[in-house]
Amino acid sequence: MNKKYSEYSLGMKQKLGIAQVLMENPEFIILDEPFNGIDEQTVGIIRNLLLEEKKKGKIIIITSHIKEDIELLCDEVYKIDNGKINKVS
Repeated sequence: MNKKYSEYSLGMKQKLGIAQVLMENPEFIILDEPFNGIDEQTVGIIRNLLLEEKKKGKIIIITSHIKEDIELLCDEVYKIDNGKINKVS
């Protein structure tokens, strides 16, 4: 509680960023490597929250190197290869 934001761990900063996005209730959610530095239990919680937002019709754009995140959360997948964007699925 007495820590400054700059003293938080990467995982705590990620959690705060995701919480802020969800609290603002936007139509579009853009997340860059959202699970980087987050513990496994919290990853499951956040995945479920994102799936709930998806059910509400929100558009969620995620960048991730984690195949499991892509398979669980994405309807469409694009890959950047040599500066070109290619649709994968």
